[in-house]
Amino acid sequence: MKSSSFFRFSSLLVLLLSTLLNSSPACAAEQKSGSLEITNLQVGFDGLYKVGRWVPVYLELTTDSPRDVQLSVIARSPDGNPTEVPSQVYSLKTPGTHRLFSKFKTGLLDSPLKVRLRDAQTQSILKEFSFTPRSNQNQFTGIGLKQSVELWAMIGSVAGLEPVSPDSLSDLDRNRDEYAALIEDQSSLPESPYGYDTLDTLVVDADFSQEPRQNEAIRKWVANGGHLVLCVGADIEAYQHSQYASWVPVKTLGTTSVRDLSSLELYAAVRSRIRGVATASRIEISTGEILATGLDGPLLVRVPYGLGIVTFLALDLNTSPLINWDGLNNLSRKLATRAKQPIASSQQNAVLGKRISQTGISELETQLFHSQQTFPGIERPSHWWVMALILIYLLVIGPLDYFLVHRVLKKPHITWFTFPAMVFIAIAWGGFTAFKDNGNALLSTQLNVVDYDVSAGQMRGRFYLNLYSPETRRYQVSVKSSVPSQSKDRPHFPTYLNWNGLPESTFAGMYRSAEGTITGPAYQFSEQSTGIENLPVLKWGTKSLLAEWNQQQSDLVTSNLTGNNLGQLSGTLTHQFSSSLKDWVLAYGNRVYLPVNNPEQLDQSYIPANQVWSINGPRIESRNIKGYLTRSVSRRIEQKGQNNATIVTVQTDYNPFAKNAYEILKILTFHEMSGGYGYTGLSNISGEQLDLTEQLRLGRAVLFARLDTPLSVAELDQNQLEQEHQDTYIRVVIPVSISVDIQYELPSLDKEDKETKDQQDTPSGSDNE
Repeated sequence: MKSSSFFRFSSLLVLLLSTLLNSSPACAAEQKSGSLEITNLQVGFDGLYKVGRWVPVYLELTTDSPRDVQLSVIARSPDGNPTEVPSQVYSLKTPGTHRLFSKFKTGLLDSPLKVRLRDAQTQSILKEFSFTPRSNQNQFTGIGLKQSVELWAMIGSVAGLEPVSPDSLSDLDRNRDEYAALIEDQSSLPESPYGYDTLDTLVVDADFSQEPRQNEAIRKWVANGGHLVLCVGADIEAYQHSQYASWVPVKTLGTTSVRDLSSLELYAAVRSRIRGVATASRIEISTGEILATGLDGPLLVRVPYGLGIVTFLALDLNTSPLINWDGLNNLSRKLATRAKQPIASSQQNAVLGKRISQTGISELETQLFHSQQTFPGIERPSHWWVMALILIYLLVIGPLDYFLVHRVLKKPHITWFTFPAMVFIAIAWGGFTAFKDNGNALLSTQLNVVDYDVSAGQMRGRFYLNLYSPETRRYQVSVKSSVPSQSKDRPHFPTYLNWNGLPESTFAGMYRSAEGTITGPAYQFSEQSTGIENLPVLKWGTKSLLAEWNQQQSDLVTSNLTGNNLGQLSGTLTHQFSSSLKDWVLAYGNRVYLPVNNPEQLDQSYIPANQVWSINGPRIESRNIKGYLTRSVSRRIEQKGQNNATIVTVQTDYNPFAKNAYEILKILTFHEMSGGYGYTGLSNISGEQLDLTEQLRLGRAVLFARLDTPLSVAELDQNQLEQEHQDTYIRVVIPVSISVDIQYELPSLDKEDKETKDQQDTPSGSDNE
């Protein structure tokens, strides 16, 4: 009887469980996933990508029924938190094969990844693919690289560049300084400009057949600071009918036969001769620099486009005579390499490794990061002060307590009272000072950096948002930005919002391995990463976020500047920005122009809006740009009894711990002109696209100034943050017409100017030097 009842009860339980499982969403998802087939999945470029950069994800699937799906990627943030970035919703209305694109950021080297295909309505998981470093059961490949490593992608095979084989990524040498990926299937090219963010250079040789949407993404990527290399040889008609010819600022005039390629040999820095006759494209440029030339015109040029550059080679690397040239590898690498660091990353790491102590700051981006971690009203004690307090505490509860109860009171048993009393007092004092120093208000620092190219009307912006939370909780964050125009109804548009990581190997840095990191609470991004949901912040902790945007806005600046090879600049400009430009610096060539400020009339040194402003106006001085950036001082010392004098130039040491955002951004803007790593002791690899020195080398002028207008609106839990302390800096790239006239400054006839003074300090690089 008992066994019969038990059998009936077991049967009912099994039937109930099977009914629940069959009706569960997970099971429904599995049933629906049977109609899906994933035929191709790619992360990055052949599995390669950089940490801290936007990484493209491409998925190709076949379905037999209409459905709405969404692609998302889960990766680790620099804090170790799992983050999920979803794509747009794809409505697959017809059965067949479809292409899906998404993007994500990973904040740690060797971070595990998960690619999920979700049902857009129920958010149930239809398919999931995972990657774990050093695992033999990975379903795709994803190798994270440091930002100091050069990563190139090639559309079509390029002679001289050896692509990484996707099948050998598990045995990849991680100590290399450069990697190349081959794009064989152009349908996998990202359709968003942020999909190329992880690349340093995109090389295209003789294959210009991209789809319009993909070519437009490449154009926007270059305009926002990317580097494109085009190699066009005898097949000039294919290029002229391509979409590249409609926007690349290089004019093609047909083909020509070139016998003398010695200038190309010099550019490649090899002694091997190029033997044979080459068929080259005839090209012309109106701006930029000629890197190699033949008898009939330029062979290799580098021209600006927007905030980026295009390197144009009038030869095909895959044809004779270059294909048989011993120096082809050198030429190809030099074409693809954009970084112009005075010291290689491997050598820099060796130098840093020899230091006795590490500052934790090796990049300008890190210094800028720390400059935004100072919150008003929050005065944190230094690490040295904390260590001193620990030492004092040990002395008090140890030797001092012993001396008090044994030598003074001569009652050792009293230590049962004095010791707990000292511990209690230390705890109470620590808690009181912690609440007093850390505060109980939600605080933030906000910094806007806007770049504007006058020629193309291209504008890109970065908004650094740092939050300080008085309690442990989760936040919902969104950011909207606007262009700095004078329109009263400036529309705000959503931005791409994500965490902001340190390009370091220290704590909370991106160059740490994900192994050994403690998994923190997960949080999600909204569709297309326009907001963050459930962002966890600890009590008295901070979170650093970065919002990025780009817009097309013409006619904000009208310029008529003329310069020459000596860096002399003349002309006028008019801007329609939202307010006057303050604390401005205008650089051209090797010179810098800046106002001579009068503390009582500072408004006269501003560049007002809607007014014609002349660079040759009164109270504007010109100096050597390197001397100005390094704050060099030249001292002339007369030798007694001799007619000659000794001039000693001394540079002011750069302080990597300074937190003045204006000075940091100024050095970041002209880092290479200041001497780069040799002067600052910091590299600028992470923020290489923010260094506008290359625009100066290509014959443009760069205006760096401060605006008083806040451009971004940050919302926490749908409550707008205050914008009173939001700093805005703008950098304008201005075209300059070249003049062959040389302007000489007439010598002064004043006798006082002829008199020499011993020990007189003169700013290095000034016109009075």
